[in-house]
Amino acid sequence: MNSLLRSEPTLLEFQGVSVELGGRPVLHNLSFSVRPGEILALVGPNGSGKTTLLRTALGLQRSASGAVHIHGERVDQMPPRERARRMAWLPQSEAPADNLTVRDYVALGRYPHLGSLGTEYPEDAAVVDRALKDSGLEPFAARGVLTLSGGERQRVLFARALAQEAPLLLLDEPTTHLDVSYQFQMMEHLTTFARSSRERAVVLSLHDLNLACRYADRILWLAAGRSVALGTPQETTTEERIYRVFGIDAGVHTSAGQVVVFPRRPPALTPAPMRGGQRVHVICGGGSGGPLLQGLVDRGHEVTAGALNLLDSDQVLCERLHIPGPLESPFSILSEPTRATHRDYLSRAEVIVIAPLVVGPGNIANLDDVRPYVSNRPTFLVGGPPGPNRDYTGGRAASEYRSLQEAGAREVADAQALFEEIGRLGPGQARPRSDVREGATA
Repeated sequence: MNSLLRSEPTLLEFQGVSVELGGRPVLHNLSFSVRPGEILALVGPNGSGKTTLLRTALGLQRSASGAVHIHGERVDQMPPRERARRMAWLPQSEAPADNLTVRDYVALGRYPHLGSLGTEYPEDAAVVDRALKDSGLEPFAARGVLTLSGGERQRVLFARALAQEAPLLLLDEPTTHLDVSYQFQMMEHLTTFARSSRERAVVLSLHDLNLACRYADRILWLAAGRSVALGTPQETTTEERIYRVFGIDAGVHTSAGQVVVFPRRPPALTPAPMRGGQRVHVICGGGSGGPLLQGLVDRGHEVTAGALNLLDSDQVLCERLHIPGPLESPFSILSEPTRATHRDYLSRAEVIVIAPLVVGPGNIANLDDVRPYVSNRPTFLVGGPPGPNRDYTGGRAASEYRSLQEAGAREVADAQALFEEIGRLGPGQARPRSDVREGATA
């Protein structure tokens, strides 16, 4: 991998760095730079060198060859206090020796800035208060750190790093032990930190490729201590690279510039329908499809679903049940390519089912796509038209449901009623005619 051009400003730079532990090489000739204002994510399997790289950047691990510079100065030639003014460190975990209060533990981050007598000034207290607030730890300020859960303690370490007010944050698996909501909160805080000044940057290791793709400006892919690739998520996140680095078969989906990684469904595991089963396409989302999808599969039908956003609860269930369907990036409005794929699934379905899903601007296109097929094959509306608690389109979804009913869609009360209706369809009653113009939209 080539270093960045010398003319481009850098905050941290590795120049041909190799590291050995116990006589065994663990990093091999790494050269890269970290730009001010960016987030650089390190990804790779356990043992790939992520933690060693971060410790070497901090000056905690000596390199066998090469050099690390921050602001153009060699890290290994700086006094520890000066390094601490320029770099803050959040390890994977840390076991406090004493039951300090959360506030006192966070205040340890001010150590590099205190005078020779260790005097804390009002401005130091203000920085600690801000770090507690930004980390959501104000209610815990008087608690002892040894009384906290692993996730709460991880947030304390993050607050201490923020209190250090160093321009470079180095974090080793910072989302470890955190609930999903706090994972996103922490990543949002890191984004704000990196963007708030042209003198700041973040380097962090992550196991979650989707977090890396969502928040990092660039990703450094590591395998066995060697760099495999360095670039934007869009440039470097490929199915081939994921297989090469992690040894897993995964799909990569990109929409509106957002890259999402998901496990690929083994085709050999896709269950074949039992004799007499129908091809049933289910439009669902947000958990509305749960009993429908499972029940249809259990009854031997060949089920498809969509269009769904990746990581939606119904999409996760479809992955487990090996139910195929078109996918869109999380929280995104359905794109035209996704809708085209959806219409292809609809054209091959023998029965269409619309679950009692919540309809919003992002997924109402599913209903638009169904309309041309309703008069051609049995279509069922489970739970009836959406009321105010399910229609977030200003009434458009309710109007769309009425149009579907006028075109021949039938309302059924629940999953059991649906199964009975589909079970009554005799041979040929659920076969689509060939006179539908495929891909037609309203």
